Amino acid sequence: MEAKERTDVIGQKRKQASADALDEDWWLQSNPNDGGDNDLQNAGQIDAKKLKEVDTVEDLVAHVGIIVGNDDNKTTKISTEIIARKTKKLKKKHSNNNNTADDASIEEKFSHALIKAARLTPIEAEDYKLSGLNFLEEPTLPTGNADSLSIYLKTAIPRWRNEVKKYKGKGGSPMLLIITSSAVRAININKTSSDFKAKCHAITLFAKHYKVHQHVEMLRKKIHFAVATPNRVCKLVTEGALHFDKLKYVILDWNFRDAKERRLLDIDEIKEDVAQLLTKYFIPLAKQGKVKIGLF
Repeated sequence: MEAKERTDVIGQKRKQASADALDEDWWLQSNPNDGGDNDLQNAGQIDAKKLKEVDTVEDLVAHVGIIVGNDDNKTTKISTEIIARKTKKLKKKHSNNNNTADDASIEEKFSHALIKAARLTPIEAEDYKLSGLNFLEEPTLPTGNADSLSIYLKTAIPRWRNEVKKYKGKGGSPMLLIITSSAVRAININKTSSDFKAKCHAITLFAKHYKVHQHVEMLRKKIHFAVATPNRVCKLVTEGALHFDKLKYVILDWNFRDAKERRLLDIDEIKEDVAQLLTKYFIPLAKQGKVKIGLF
């Protein structure tokens, strides 16, 4: 009896070691507390390969519910164990992904957001890929707080006042264009950037309070600095009132979040316009070395 008991203990330890090595998948093969393989087969077969492909907790719950298909206590317990183990791994995985995003270079963050917003294929994405040289140097981390905009711009564009003095452009050709998500935000940015702008000619371009033809008239004058919403920029370019021949800096209001916690390229109402401006105008100009892009 003692020999038999020792054999049982050794067998149990080996089974446990195998379970630890298999991580969450051991629950797909046996459950020592619930009678082993037979009970699991009675509860319903779970496809281990498919389970590994599940990428979100929500999909995991749906997946387990479908393939188990039973509602008894035993199956519920097994499903709970599977979900607990897989959830832990998914959380760790997505946590690692987020850390990678935070540590990513400016060009990687930009490319990732553009691919998602414009739904670019891998081949298309290569055509719009930029290097770090295409972006403004940013010694300080931009926060999206409008009150810090002047400091950001002074750091990123230190020779702005000299460039304003040398400017020889005609009407409707700004040197610096800030793209933001709303009229209210555009007004706020224009106000808080006054220390940087100094005496240059500035304009805000958005749909609220202004018709397109009114902006067309305003743009007949010399413009150095413009803050605009994407849709209004697209319309004014189509009207032939806004030009990019003198454009040197494009600042995207990148880190600002609206009331729904959405960033510039997350907002459904404007992300197509932003993507169009980037792919059709700003990225080609950046590749030619004529424009630098900043992510504020």
